Amino acid sequence: MDPWANIEVPADDPEIGRIDRIHGSVGTIPGNVIQIRELISGFEVCHFKFQQHLIYLKEAISKLETSLTLEKIGANHIRNGEDAWRKDKTGRSRLGQEYIRAMKSWLGEDPGTGIKGGNQQLDRQLQQWLGRPQPEKERLVRLLIARMLWDWKLYERFKSGEDNRELEYQVCRMDICHYDFPENLVRVIKAIGKLEPDDAFEGCGSFNLHIRSVAKQEFLVLNDSLKSLLSAELPSKQELMKAWLTACLAKTIKEQVKLTNQIHYSP
Repeated sequence: MDPWANIEVPADDPEIGRIDRIHGSVGTIPGNVIQIRELISGFEVCHFKFQQHLIYLKEAISKLETSLTLEKIGANHIRNGEDAWRKDKTGRSRLGQEYIRAMKSWLGEDPGTGIKGGNQQLDRQLQQWLGRPQPEKERLVRLLIARMLWDWKLYERFKSGEDNRELEYQVCRMDICHYDFPENLVRVIKAIGKLEPDDAFEGCGSFNLHIRSVAKQEFLVLNDSLKSLLSAELPSKQELMKAWLTACLAKTIKEQVKLTNQIHYSP
């Protein structure tokens, strides 16, 4: 996995270059520290639990220990099968599975066996929102289902890149773990029904003013920690590992909420 897969930066980004130099000065990195770095690679400010994830990551960096993996964090996501929702205490997986079942019914396909009985009210709503089936609507609905299930083979099959590009882009940014689910899912389904993008849609990678404010404050705290960790003339290996992880998390937050603040780093 690309360690910077959750942000978009140029290949020659100078801050990442400095972070890489901290990494290079550490030497051999133990497995538990690599595991923390992998968790940072999966961190997203648009996740509905982003503040809890941030607290956990900061504690893990402080202790240089973690018992979590990315797979454990997403264990109850609907991408893990029709029964994944049964262990999800938030109700998001069940609701996501119900919408997928309703969309498959609209397509005239087998809705699956994950949730028995169905939701007739939701079926009626989708019929109203989507209207009569037609090829382009059907393609976008199948693309939406594939995106929600992380079925990347079908996802690539139904991506067009030619027609309805903005609407397709909204479909491609849909997930049940977004803070505005299910409202943003309803918006994109209605948009498919009209074959017009929704002006108010918020999908993966988005953030509101509250999230940006919290993220900026956390970035400043991480920056102060980084300065403290690198203040010694000869930082220990533990301090360098903590500095590296802290800088990685700070950079991730900075890019995800588009901050202009610089990361404090002394070579």
